[in-house]
Amino acid sequence: MYWENSMVQPYFDNTTKREMTAIAGQTCQLHCRVKSLGDRAVSWIRKRDLHILTVGILTYTNDQRFQSLHTDGSDEWTLRITSPQARDSGVYECQVSTEPKSSQAFRLNVVVSKAKILGNTELFVKSGSDINLTCVALQSPQPPSFIYWYKGGRVINYSQRGGISVLTEQQTRTSRLVIARASPSDSGNYTCAPSNSDSASVMVHVIKGEHPAAMQHGINSASIVHKSEHGLWFSISTKYYARCGQFSAAIDPQ
Repeated sequence: MYWENSMVQPYFDNTTKREMTAIAGQTCQLHCRVKSLGDRAVSWIRKRDLHILTVGILTYTNDQRFQSLHTDGSDEWTLRITSPQARDSGVYECQVSTEPKSSQAFRLNVVVSKAKILGNTELFVKSGSDINLTCVALQSPQPPSFIYWYKGGRVINYSQRGGISVLTEQQTRTSRLVIARASPSDSGNYTCAPSNSDSASVMVHVIKGEHPAAMQHGINSASIVHKSEHGLWFSISTKYYARCGQFSAAIDPQ
């Protein structure tokens, strides 16, 4: 019986996923399946420096983030990487101790997922207007399970203030925060924090009065208010025309 088993060469199960994208800081796993292993050993090798990471279930590196997982009777040998970093990106080989050695390559891509709040990092809004903030989780291989909005250190998704709405589209990795009828007390630092991305923040200033120096506005136009030497208020409205690639300006007395 032993002679018959020894004649069967180990082979890899090619149905396993060979390329994986992981988020920096979140544990990831590479799964290698070997059929008819017999008494051979399975090792994980880091290709870029040919460093032996694990042999069997033993770890052969000082970097304890790497660990081999295996259940007796199973044909699966898993390399688990705790808190992967961008530098861990590259090719890893699942190697079987046959003569000659046989191996299967796996590619790992570790990305740093970052949230982005569209627009500038500082926003001026006239009192009584709505605050509109849109957050996108960039480079996230999977949709976030949730996106929380904070004002300072307090979650405002479920605030008792009233007039606050949060619309999150997981598949597009987008969340929109709307605060109706903003008042100066709504001024502060607003943070968008997806479950699987670094957070992003914007400083919001809610200003009273008829002529705040800068206001929340669309992408293509802006309005800036000035006071002349003679005490006359006027505004300079600028608009960008995409076709001609030029800016136009109009001065309107206030």
